[in-house]
Amino acid sequence: MGLILLTQGIISLLVILSLAPMFAGLVNKQKAIFTGRIGAPVVQPYYELKRLLRKETINATSASFISSISPVINVVTVAIAAAMLPIGFARPLISFEGDIILFAYVLGLARFFQILAAMDIGSSFEGMGAAREATFAVFAEPIFFFTLGSVAFISGLTSMYDIYHSVRLDNVSYIVFIIVCSISVFILAVTECSRMPVDDPNTHLELTMIHEVMILDNSGIDLFLYQYSSYIKLFIYAILETSFFYPFGVQNYTLAIVIFAVVTLILSASLATVETITSRFKMKNIPEYLLFATAIGVLNLLIYTFTK
Repeated sequence: MGLILLTQGIISLLVILSLAPMFAGLVNKQKAIFTGRIGAPVVQPYYELKRLLRKETINATSASFISSISPVINVVTVAIAAAMLPIGFARPLISFEGDIILFAYVLGLARFFQILAAMDIGSSFEGMGAAREATFAVFAEPIFFFTLGSVAFISGLTSMYDIYHSVRLDNVSYIVFIIVCSISVFILAVTECSRMPVDDPNTHLELTMIHEVMILDNSGIDLFLYQYSSYIKLFIYAILETSFFYPFGVQNYTLAIVIFAVVTLILSASLATVETITSRFKMKNIPEYLLFATAIGVLNLLIYTFTK
């Protein structure tokens, strides 16, 4: 039995690691279609990663060992977070009581080393991006704990696997509660993954960038690791979002796969739509945007607690 669970956990992790670039490509493809362009193929992120692997890695003369180990730590920590995600009925590779805390701070560790590496270069532009990333992280973390944390509070569970498997969409008030939680997680996703309207992943203007400006001086394998980890991170939040509406109570694998694929497609279309029709916020307005997500998470928990 233990070997079966281990195998299922490994397969789930491999699915996430292999499909993550495709999800990013799907979002980019839909953005192109929405703006009247043909766009790059869905598998374009794989080609980009392959191209980066062939390039030479050049480090800044002022960089220390921090800049060398940060890309590796970044992709490893994000992969550990992916190993805690429940996909389908299989238990994740890493699952225990309280792993929701580890999940949040493993992703925080990845951010910490990326900020540290950006400051290690000594570039004023990268230092500016690191300062912005650290500032917005302060506002983003409460969103996670007031959304998934509220579901954990309602269910009395602290494991990611158990929390999501406790979701039962058979009550109107609970459905509303889950929908509001999903909205907060969506806002968290666009923030943590540096998407519009918080950040523009396609911009090349250093003064307006957050995430991309922190990796300006990276190339080759280092840039490959940063880019790959960003794809995994985006797919992680996509799974967190789709799992709210996944029929865990129905033990039908075929139906489960179909619904998971459909909800993921809807989420990618929603993300592409938001990035197409919205403009990038001013820096001073981003904290207000994140506080709004935190506020609706708190109010959602209070309303459900006192009205159920």
